[in-house]
Amino acid sequence: MSLEHITHQVPLTLDRHMKGIPEELVGLPRAAIADLQLSLLNEDLPLPVAILKSSALARNSQWMSHYLNAAGVSLAPHGKTTLSPELFALQQQDGCWGLTLATFHQVRAARQHGVQRIILANQAVGRQEIRYYLNQLRDDPNFDIYVYVDSVEGVQRLLDIARTAAIGRPLEVLVELGYAGGRTGCRTADEVLAVAEAVTASAGLIKLRGVSGFEGLYQSRVQEDRIALVRTFLQRIATAARVLDERRLFGEGEILLTAGGSSYYDLVIEVFNAVTLSQPTRIVTRSGCYLTHDNGMYQTLHQEWLKRNRQSHRMPGPLEPALEVWGQVLSLPEPELMIVSVGKRDFGTDAGLPLPLRWIRPGSGVLTLPQGCAIHATSDQHAHVKVPADHGIQVGDCIGFGVSHPCTTFDKWQAIYLVTDDYVVEDVVQTMF
Repeated sequence: MSLEHITHQVPLTLDRHMKGIPEELVGLPRAAIADLQLSLLNEDLPLPVAILKSSALARNSQWMSHYLNAAGVSLAPHGKTTLSPELFALQQQDGCWGLTLATFHQVRAARQHGVQRIILANQAVGRQEIRYYLNQLRDDPNFDIYVYVDSVEGVQRLLDIARTAAIGRPLEVLVELGYAGGRTGCRTADEVLAVAEAVTASAGLIKLRGVSGFEGLYQSRVQEDRIALVRTFLQRIATAARVLDERRLFGEGEILLTAGGSSYYDLVIEVFNAVTLSQPTRIVTRSGCYLTHDNGMYQTLHQEWLKRNRQSHRMPGPLEPALEVWGQVLSLPEPELMIVSVGKRDFGTDAGLPLPLRWIRPGSGVLTLPQGCAIHATSDQHAHVKVPADHGIQVGDCIGFGVSHPCTTFDKWQAIYLVTDDYVVEDVVQTMF
């Protein structure tokens, strides 16, 4: 199934409130977008714009699908990376078992577009939020949601509402492990056991379906042995699963073991594949950034992944950056300074400044960007780019930037163009932030 066929299953309405949308696309049916042959090379789009290279998207999606299929592991990618129904559909078409989300808003947006299996990788403690999940379970017998719990108090909040909801089936939960200095999650084995026993004592209103955790924050501990830290944490999850299984605290059905952000999913597979339990077990990784990849943090972490897995017969090759943000040169006020029309409102800077990648002179095609171009500061709407004195760039030229940590760029756009490798617009994906 082609990417075009997938996106055309998702409703789309483009309007003037969406950044980067020219007048000729306002209200235009999705099926007619590609016919216009709008091109970034010809200055057919009002900059700034965000683009996704469709070829890289397709390859990345197939890359992860092939890798995890060979490992016998399931994927529930973290949807908050893109929060795009078109990209959710691509991931589903390529075999994702479910979708991971983190907030009530994200779950509701995904449900609006028909997502049927969700891991809520967060604690649900709000009354309206819990009631919504229970109502969805009551109203749609084909919907499944797995909610994290890490405290007896959290279990009690779920129970207080489940007792009155009468949905006819249990709310399924995963006990979450955490670590010192991390986010949510039980810190000790005793806490894990207490939470699991509280779930079991719920008279069937809540059912324990597995054990979960998130190891990704270890990627920032560059002064420590990150691989050892990750393995130790994953072993704690594995040990907790064995203990809970021995005590018969899991409900019937598959036991889920889930971890794996976009950095260490190979280690998750390695550790969890060694776990043998009394019930069928499903290993679920939750990488979200693999789909678009990036030119910064995840590029570096992926190179480390490739080194760890260079002997693996399952290694299908590298991921490719798909996401770029483009702006136009507004001013060349100093010999070695270029001001471009993109800034903090257009790309994330939480994991490093974007990298200037490409240079287009409208009507003249893609040119070779001079060596030494680099952002040294950003304003809300401007990138302050250092350039060599003999750069040759002109006002009105277009500069494309690669980002680091795609999550904090997606949430700045309602509409992102799908383009060919030659920057011709094929389609538009929307976001629901």
